Amino acid sequence: PGIRTFAQRMKLAIMGAHDSIISARVKQTQGANRKQWPSPFQEQDFVYLSTKNISYPKGLARKLVPKWIGPYRITK
Repeated sequence: PGIRTFAQRMKLAIMGAHDSIISARVKQTQGANRKQWPSPFQEQDFVYLSTKNISYPKGLARKLVPKWIGPYRITK
């Protein structure tokens, strides 16, 4: 009997923690979406792209790579 009550309490605690995580994720998503602005860009505009997340060939010094590349035309 003691093991069953312990297992039941642990199950309820895990379910409560899971529900709390889900509700926190929903609140964070709503807060992040509230601050989003519509894009100022339209099709056929020219834009420059940041090279921050682009990987380059080995042996090329990161500090010598340009910060922005382009201009590129927006197609969609």
